[in-house]
Amino acid sequence: MQAPDPVPPPPLAALPDPDLMLLVASGIIEQPIAELFRRHNAGLYNYVAWLCQGNTGEAEDIAQKTWIKLMTRCGDYQPAAAFRTFLYQIARNAWLDQVRSADARQRHDTDDGRPPELPADDLSPEAELQLRQHAHYVHLALLQLPAAQREVVVLRFFSDMSVEDIAQMLGEKFETVKSRLRYAFARLRADLAGSVPGTREPRP
Repeated sequence: MQAPDPVPPPPLAALPDPDLMLLVASGIIEQPIAELFRRHNAGLYNYVAWLCQGNTGEAEDIAQKTWIKLMTRCGDYQPAAAFRTFLYQIARNAWLDQVRSADARQRHDTDDGRPPELPADDLSPEAELQLRQHAHYVHLALLQLPAAQREVVVLRFFSDMSVEDIAQMLGEKFETVKSRLRYAFARLRADLAGSVPGTREPRP
């Protein structure tokens, strides 16, 4: 009896991100990296562009460095972690290195001050929906946020990362990320109040 023909491997486009990274780690680089680039480069660039406050040249440079660095760090990747989290960590570190080398620490605002107490419902689905419905105005208002708050909003709001993944990527506690989101959302809602229909805060 003739042996059945071997089953061909699935095309790269059908493989999940962790499997593609395992191929890269094994030395099969060009095609898996090209597929990961196709899936994630747009989101990576958008994230970095926010970090760079809209400096497209700087964002393109950091995004390019991130993909190069990824190929040298593929052995550090753990399949249990989301690939995007790993990729964005590399990008964030590249951005921080560039800020330090340019002696531009002052560009990275901090939010170490004690902000006012916020209502507990600032992360409600209704609040997120309201912000998503006015994305253009949110883009403008985001640039006014401290960098630490802006970063978590971009990851949650535009990259659709979970709070858990954001905390893992930033090396912060879950509650720290959640707190930054609350402060940022409250400030965004205050900035948008009265500037677009339906966002004016109700009077007591």
